[in-house]
Amino acid sequence: MSTAEQQIEQIIHRQQDAWNRGDAAGYSQDCDEQMSFTNIVGETAFGRQAFETKHAFIFSHIFKGSRLEMNIQRMHYPAPNTALVDIACTLRDYVSLPPGVPPRPDGILHTCLLEVFVRTDAGWRLVAYHNVDVKV
Repeated sequence: MSTAEQQIEQIIHRQQDAWNRGDAAGYSQDCDEQMSFTNIVGETAFGRQAFETKHAFIFSHIFKGSRLEMNIQRMHYPAPNTALVDIACTLRDYVSLPPGVPPRPDGILHTCLLEVFVRTDAGWRLVAYHNVDVKV
Protein backbone atom coordinates (compact mmCIF):
# COMPACT_ATOMS: atom_id res chain seq x y z
CA MET A 1 0.00 0.00 0.00
CA SER A 2 1.39 3.40 -0.97
CA THR A 3 1.85 6.27 1.46
CA ALA A 4 -1.04 8.11 -0.23
CA GLU A 5 -3.32 5.11 0.20
CA GLN A 6 -2.33 4.80 3.86
CA GLN A 7 -2.98 8.48 4.52
CA ILE A 8 -6.39 8.41 2.83
CA GLU A 9 -7.32 5.20 4.61
CA GLN A 10 -6.46 6.89 7.92
CA ILE A 11 -8.79 9.78 7.07
CA ILE A 12 -11.61 7.36 6.31
CA HIS A 13 -11.01 5.52 9.58
CA ARG A 14 -11.12 8.88 11.41
CA GLN A 15 -14.42 9.65 9.68
CA GLN A 16 -15.91 6.32 10.73
CA ASP A 17 -14.74 6.75 14.32
CA ALA A 18 -16.07 10.34 14.47
CA TRP A 19 -19.46 9.27 13.08
CA ASN A 20 -19.72 6.51 15.67
CA ARG A 21 -19.03 9.08 18.42
CA GLY A 22 -21.59 11.51 16.93
CA ASP A 23 -18.75 14.03 16.45
CA ALA A 24 -19.58 16.34 13.52
CA ALA A 25 -16.40 18.42 13.96
CA GLY A 26 -14.30 15.26 13.85
CA TYR A 27 -16.22 13.92 10.86
CA SER A 28 -15.49 17.12 8.92
CA GLN A 29 -11.92 17.76 10.11
CA ASP A 30 -10.28 16.67 6.84
CA CYS A 31 -12.69 18.59 4.59
CA ASP A 32 -11.58 21.42 2.37
CA GLU A 33 -13.17 24.76 3.25
CA GLN A 34 -14.79 24.91 -0.22
CA MET A 35 -15.88 21.27 -0.49
CA SER A 36 -19.09 20.16 -2.18
CA PHE A 37 -21.33 17.45 -0.87
CA THR A 38 -24.52 15.68 -1.82
CA ASN A 39 -26.32 13.56 0.75
CA ILE A 40 -28.52 10.48 0.28
CA VAL A 41 -31.66 12.52 -0.40
CA GLY A 42 -29.98 14.61 -3.09
CA GLU A 43 -29.41 17.79 -1.09
CA THR A 44 -26.28 19.58 -2.24
CA ALA A 45 -24.34 22.14 -0.23
CA PHE A 46 -20.92 23.74 -0.28
CA GLY A 47 -18.28 24.36 2.36
CA ARG A 48 -16.83 22.53 5.35
CA GLN A 49 -18.99 24.49 7.78
CA ALA A 50 -22.22 23.50 6.00
CA PHE A 51 -21.05 19.86 5.98
CA GLU A 52 -20.31 19.99 9.70
CA THR A 53 -23.60 21.73 10.52
CA LYS A 54 -25.62 19.15 8.55
CA HIS A 55 -23.88 16.28 10.33
CA ALA A 56 -24.30 17.88 13.77
CA PHE A 57 -28.04 18.00 13.04
CA ILE A 58 -28.38 14.38 11.89
CA PHE A 59 -26.14 13.13 14.73
CA SER A 60 -28.59 14.67 17.19
CA HIS A 61 -31.73 13.51 15.38
CA ILE A 62 -32.33 10.69 12.87
CA PHE A 63 -28.84 9.17 13.09
CA LYS A 64 -28.29 9.68 16.81
CA GLY A 65 -26.44 6.66 18.22
CA SER A 66 -26.05 5.08 14.78
CA ARG A 67 -23.11 2.88 13.85
CA LEU A 68 -21.32 3.44 10.53
CA GLU A 69 -19.01 1.00 8.80
CA MET A 70 -17.02 2.29 5.80
CA ASN A 71 -15.35 -0.24 3.49
CA ILE A 72 -13.07 1.07 0.78
CA GLN A 73 -13.89 -0.61 -2.52
CA ARG A 74 -11.43 1.23 -4.75
CA MET A 75 -8.90 4.06 -4.80
CA HIS A 76 -8.17 5.61 -8.17
CA TYR A 77 -5.68 8.39 -8.98
CA PRO A 78 -6.88 10.03 -12.25
CA ALA A 79 -4.37 12.88 -11.93
CA PRO A 80 -1.38 13.71 -9.77
CA ASN A 81 -2.43 14.62 -6.23
CA THR A 82 -6.06 13.60 -6.85
CA ALA A 83 -7.77 10.48 -5.49
CA LEU A 84 -11.25 9.10 -6.09
CA VAL A 85 -12.33 6.72 -3.35
CA ASP A 86 -15.39 4.48 -3.68
CA ILE A 87 -16.71 3.38 -0.29
CA ALA A 88 -19.45 0.90 0.59
CA CYS A 89 -21.17 2.11 3.76
CA THR A 90 -23.54 0.38 6.13
CA LEU A 91 -25.46 2.21 8.84
CA ARG A 92 -27.09 0.44 11.78
CA ASP A 93 -28.96 1.50 14.90
CA TYR A 94 -30.38 4.71 13.43
CA VAL A 95 -33.47 6.38 14.90
CA SER A 96 -35.16 6.83 11.53
CA LEU A 97 -34.41 7.31 7.84
CA PRO A 98 -34.92 10.48 5.81
CA PRO A 99 -38.06 10.83 3.68
CA GLY A 100 -37.69 8.92 0.41
CA VAL A 101 -35.16 6.45 1.81
CA PRO A 102 -37.10 3.25 2.50
CA PRO A 103 -35.83 0.75 5.05
CA ARG A 104 -34.41 -2.47 3.69
CA PRO A 105 -35.57 -5.84 5.04
CA ASP A 106 -32.31 -6.25 6.98
CA GLY A 107 -32.83 -2.87 8.73
CA ILE A 108 -29.45 -1.64 7.53
CA LEU A 109 -28.97 1.45 5.40
CA HIS A 110 -26.54 0.66 2.57
CA THR A 111 -24.94 3.50 0.63
CA CYS A 112 -22.31 4.05 -2.04
CA LEU A 113 -20.11 6.98 -1.10
CA LEU A 114 -17.70 8.65 -3.50
CA GLU A 115 -15.08 10.85 -1.84
CA VAL A 116 -12.67 12.98 -3.86
CA PHE A 117 -9.39 13.97 -2.23
CA VAL A 118 -6.71 16.44 -3.31
CA ARG A 119 -3.21 16.49 -1.83
CA THR A 120 -2.25 19.94 -0.55
CA ASP A 121 0.67 21.26 1.47
CA ALA A 122 -1.43 20.45 4.54
CA GLY A 123 -2.00 16.84 3.40
CA TRP A 124 -4.97 15.13 1.76
CA ARG A 125 -8.19 17.17 1.86
CA LEU A 126 -11.72 16.00 1.06
CA VAL A 127 -13.04 18.24 -1.73
CA ALA A 128 -16.18 16.35 -2.82
CA TYR A 129 -18.53 13.91 -1.09
CA HIS A 130 -21.39 12.22 -2.92
CA ASN A 131 -23.51 9.64 -1.09
CA VAL A 132 -26.26 7.52 -2.67
CA ASP A 133 -28.50 5.02 -0.91
CA VAL A 134 -28.58 1.53 -2.39
CA LYS A 135 -32.13 0.48 -3.20
CA VAL A 136 -31.47 -3.21 -3.92
